[in-house]
Amino acid sequence: MSFNHRVSFFIVFGRVIKYAVQNIIRNIGLAFITITILTLALVSVNTLIGLRGLASAAISAVEQQVDVSIFFTPTATDKQIEQVKNYVYDVAAVNKTDYVSPADALAAFRVRHTDDTDILKSLDVLEQNPLGAILIVRTKDTNDYKKILTALSSDNFKSIIQKRSFEDRGKIVENVQLVTSRLERFSIGLAALFALIAIIIVFNAIRVAIYTQREEISIKKLVGATNGFIRAPFLIEAFIYVSVSIAATSFVIMFMTRVLDPYLGPLFADNGFSLYGIFFNRGPLMFAIEFVIVLLLAWLTAAFAMRKYLRT
Repeated sequence: MSFNHRVSFFIVFGRVIKYAVQNIIRNIGLAFITITILTLALVSVNTLIGLRGLASAAISAVEQQVDVSIFFTPTATDKQIEQVKNYVYDVAAVNKTDYVSPADALAAFRVRHTDDTDILKSLDVLEQNPLGAILIVRTKDTNDYKKILTALSSDNFKSIIQKRSFEDRGKIVENVQLVTSRLERFSIGLAALFALIAIIIVFNAIRVAIYTQREEISIKKLVGATNGFIRAPFLIEAFIYVSVSIAATSFVIMFMTRVLDPYLGPLFADNGFSLYGIFFNRGPLMFAIEFVIVLLLAWLTAAFAMRKYLRT
């Protein structure tokens, strides 16, 4: 490309940008509404992403609190307890086991009943520790807990196992999934509604811009302006709408996650969940994908409006 061609290109490009900005300024009210609706649609989509991350963290937190507590009789030996532990590892995919000795179990029992003097006096009367060891088992899959309970109910372990305690939090997980599913459907519906409104508004914004410039467009055609030169400002206008909407969305999402994180942090302290972290780490790629999709949609809408009203 020669120097003169380069100069001509930049002159034409500058004029295209100038006409696009003029279109927005002339219809500033409509431009504001268009950007606002696009932003609301994008915020709805990103809220859906945040809800999914929040639901996953909630389910993970609940599952981490699920365990099976195996209470042994005071007469159970260390060897027998070890055999039970090994058997549990064979039956299920165990993630972790915690062993509580009879002495530790008694100390914890005393702490829990500090205010109950009758129970403490009864313990003092006894010559031996009435409590046995406790084995707390956590598995990788919550479905394995029932396998463990079934396996330990055999006659082989009745003499050494006093009882088995299992707090099934499956209902809590189901409730979290149900609420999340409903919120997701609501968010999808809301995002779809805003997307439809955004398409209509972008279409009308371009149509109004074309209508207000119908005489200028006629003059440009008379002096030899190409169809591409006439269309370019409207495509740039759509590009500006999308760019500002993406920037506003990223600001709103980052602000919202910063505000919510201090309240959500204590609830998910064990797994280090952070809404801000999700969007900060994935944000650049996520917003880039959203930008490309929304821009293509806006350009298609603008192209349809120009095809309908420019009649070129």
